[in-house]
Amino acid sequence: MSASAFLGEKGIPFTGARAVNLRTDLGGIAELIELCFSVDEAGRATARELRALSQSGALLSLLQRLDRVLEGLGQGFVWLEAGKLVANVSIAQADYPRDMGKGYIIANVAVHPDYRRRGFAKALMLKALDHIQQRGATFAILQVEAENFGARDLYQRLGFYEERTFIKWQRSASQRAPQKLEVMPFITLRQGNEWRAEYDLARVVRPNRRGGIGWLRPTHPNLFRPSLLRFLGMLASGQGVERWIVRGADERSILGALYSQTQFGGTVRLELMVHPNMQGKLEKPLLNYVLRRFDGQHRVLHLEHPADDELTNTLLEEYGFTRRHTLVHMRRDLNQTGSREG
Repeated sequence: MSASAFLGEKGIPFTGARAVNLRTDLGGIAELIELCFSVDEAGRATARELRALSQSGALLSLLQRLDRVLEGLGQGFVWLEAGKLVANVSIAQADYPRDMGKGYIIANVAVHPDYRRRGFAKALMLKALDHIQQRGATFAILQVEAENFGARDLYQRLGFYEERTFIKWQRSASQRAPQKLEVMPFITLRQGNEWRAEYDLARVVRPNRRGGIGWLRPTHPNLFRPSLLRFLGMLASGQGVERWIVRGADERSILGALYSQTQFGGTVRLELMVHPNMQGKLEKPLLNYVLRRFDGQHRVLHLEHPADDELTNTLLEEYGFTRRHTLVHMRRDLNQTGSREG
C-alpha cells in the first residue's frame, strides 16, 4: 500500500471521505472488515479475498483499469483520518429482474472502534446514496445484524425501512436423518408447468414488501419459471435443484414447497414455504422428508427463514439446525418506478 495515496495537498495527511482506490485501499479495507466483522464467517472470507487481491500486483492494476471502463469493481467510499483508513462502505448493483427497478446493495459498512460516534458512517452512507442515485438507482438494500441497534437506527434515519428479519440456519454434515413420521402427506417433485402455482404460494408467504424469498432473492416469476439456460448453467457448475411440493385437494394449487439446491462443494441450500392455511401441518413432514433424502451424503445444510415464523424455527432446532446469524433486511426506495411485487 502506497503511503503517498493517503496524503492530501502539500503532503499533508488527508482527512475526509473519498472514493475507493483499488490500488491503495484494499489492504486497509480488509483489515477493517476483519476487525469489525471478526465473528462473521462471510466477513472473514471477504477480508481474506481483499487482502490476497491487494497483494496481487499486476492483476490489481488490470482490475483497476477495467473498473474505469466497466464501472463495476471497487465502487464505494472510505474515510481517512489523518491519512489512516478508518471507515468504509461498499456498493454493488443488485442482480434483480429489470422490471423490479435498478437496485444497489450497500455492504461492509464498517468504522474502526476507535473512531466511532463521529459521524463517519453517516457521511459515507450519504455519499453512497448520492452515488447510486446519480446512476439511476430506484432502490437501495442492505442487511444488518438484528442486535446492532445503533446501525439500524442510523439506517432508519437515512430513510431505510425494515422489510423482514431472517435467521440463517445451518445443520452439520455429521448429523443423521430423523425417523420417518408415521403420517406423511403426499410429497412429490414439482412439474415444470406448476411453476405458477409455486409462485402464487410465494407471493402469499414471501411477498416482496417483506423481503421476498430471502436476501437477493426477490419473489419474481423468473425464480420459478423453468429455464433451459439456468438448467445448463447449473449442470455445468455441478449444481442440482429439486422442488418438493404438497398439492392442494384441487390438484392445481401448491400448499407447501421445499426447494433444495446442491451447491459447489457439496453444501445444500434449502427454502421452505407453507401456506398460512396449512401452518403447523406441513413444515415437519417436508423437512423430515428432505433430511431423509440427504441422509448419508454428509452435506452441510443451510436455510434462511423468517424470524417471525416461530413454529418453523422451533422445528429447525428440533431437527438439529443451529442459528448462525439473525439479519434485518432493509430497503430505501429512491423513486416510484419499478415493481416491488414481481
